[in-house]
Amino acid sequence: MSITITHGKRERFNFKGATYHIITRCNAQQNLITNDVDFNKFISILKKCKEKHGFLLYNYVLMNNHVHLAIQLEGTLNISTIMHSINRWYARWYNEHYKRKGHFWEDRFYGELIKDDFQLLAVLRYIDTNPIRAKLCDNPSGWKYSGAKFYLCGIQNNLIDIPSCYLELAKSWELRREAYKNILAVTW
Repeated sequence: MSITITHGKRERFNFKGATYHIITRCNAQQNLITNDVDFNKFISILKKCKEKHGFLLYNYVLMNNHVHLAIQLEGTLNISTIMHSINRWYARWYNEHYKRKGHFWEDRFYGELIKDDFQLLAVLRYIDTNPIRAKLCDNPSGWKYSGAKFYLCGIQNNLIDIPSCYLELAKSWELRREAYKNILAVTW
């Protein structure tokens, strides 16, 4: 008879090149990230953590009650340390800024290991179409707190690191954007 032990924490694979789809949610699914100041502060903290910890950020979307990130580990630092920094710094800022006490984040982040380029493209698509599913915009590039404008319109975004699977979609930037639009069109 075999016994399966279930742990509260998910197993994390931490090795150089490990790529994750990360989701972190506000406490009780409250809409706590509500204005430009909140969104821009999160982006600022994300940028500082990226500089400090040296990870690649392939895509992101900031929603009112959760955040999606596509992160690739570059060094020996693990994903839990990276997410602890991002979430702790933002929660501390938010609680001080709004003179609030208590938990900001609902739980530990959720992290799914991305196994190949096909799955990475699916995650990029999922992240970029999240605001449409939430009825925040009609087009992925209509939501300004994401990487969609870079991938779809070519608008420079210094947070985004371009994955090789995006570069391999076509030989020119214009054709890559068109190919990516076709991938997104399947869902929106």
